[in-house]
Amino acid sequence: MIGVDEAAQLIKSHTPTFKSVKIATDQAVGLLSAFDLHAPFSLPPFVQSSVDGYAIRFHDLDVSDVLSLSDEVAAGCSKAFSLKPGSAIRVFTGAPVPLGADTMVMQEFARLNPKGVSFDPRPEKKGMYVREVGSHLKEGDLVLLKGQRITAAMIGHLSGLGINEVDVIQRPSVAVVTTGNEVIEPGTPLSDGKIYDSNKATLSATLKEHGISPASVTHVSDNPDQILAEIEKGLEKCDLLIITGGVSVGDYDYVVPMLEKAGVTKIFHGVKQKPGKPLYFGKKGSKLIFGLPGNPVSTLVCFHLYIASLVQSKSPLFLQLPLASDFHKKAGLTQFLRGFVNGHQVEILTGQESYMLHTFTKANCLVTIPEAIETVRKGELVDVRIF
Repeated sequence: MIGVDEAAQLIKSHTPTFKSVKIATDQAVGLLSAFDLHAPFSLPPFVQSSVDGYAIRFHDLDVSDVLSLSDEVAAGCSKAFSLKPGSAIRVFTGAPVPLGADTMVMQEFARLNPKGVSFDPRPEKKGMYVREVGSHLKEGDLVLLKGQRITAAMIGHLSGLGINEVDVIQRPSVAVVTTGNEVIEPGTPLSDGKIYDSNKATLSATLKEHGISPASVTHVSDNPDQILAEIEKGLEKCDLLIITGGVSVGDYDYVVPMLEKAGVTKIFHGVKQKPGKPLYFGKKGSKLIFGLPGNPVSTLVCFHLYIASLVQSKSPLFLQLPLASDFHKKAGLTQFLRGFVNGHQVEILTGQESYMLHTFTKANCLVTIPEAIETVRKGELVDVRIF
């Protein structure tokens, strides 16, 4: 078996660069930019008022307390206005500041009279409430880095620059196969020796949480021919194949030999971790294959640790927090525990066995206890991965 860090590094080194595709900007949320993107023009593109008020020459108020009123400029107005000495022009938020004006005074401070307008108090300094060309962004400035995740705010920013299409890294297509003679579909009668298939629903929902609708989600019994057939189907149509169950060394664990028969090259099989020790990772051409242990907690832990980043999941939040109570384990395996961040500490939840999926429904993090550590005392800092 290999260590957790080595497993993560091997997966990273064998992951291909997925294709780029041009899509509508408003459809790109959560995806990664395929290229650097630069501002096509400056923002704002014209001298702009940030308030409803009056455009003036600041030093005109040294000559007279009252300025004559001439024109009015509304947002969206394309007509060019020039400010005459000793006068003021009514300007609304977002509208162009007239040529010659250097200051905006908020309308709350304006005092209209038959001769024009005066201001109380007077503006404190020249340039108030005037947005200069490029004060937000200059033409050619870097807007979006290659590999950067596109957020809702970024989509708004790009749209404000008139960019209605963006090149993104295409998410991989994914096929899911669950295995097991004991597994049956929810909704059918539960007979002795049978359990309901939770892995299929869990992985399908988890992928959707990360923005991917799996291309196929199927279940097969522990039959070598059926397993091989599903492996070949998945490899034919998808970039990423996830199989659960059948990856250990039991008499009915056929997944690994069937992967070999399908031409998959094993990169590693077995990681020094709990849960998820029998984890398998392989490759066929540019296709990636994960064999996950069948216990539902092992499946979900391995997804969070090793697969989420491949489907362009949001980067998890990593913290170091004090442990709420003592914890003991044997050395030799890195342990990932379902935990709950409660205030400024993290609590390890009861029910950590790999078949106890209900604990995951209460957890908001995974707590990492390294391979060599046997005891962590209350108050000691531990690594926490927030979901």
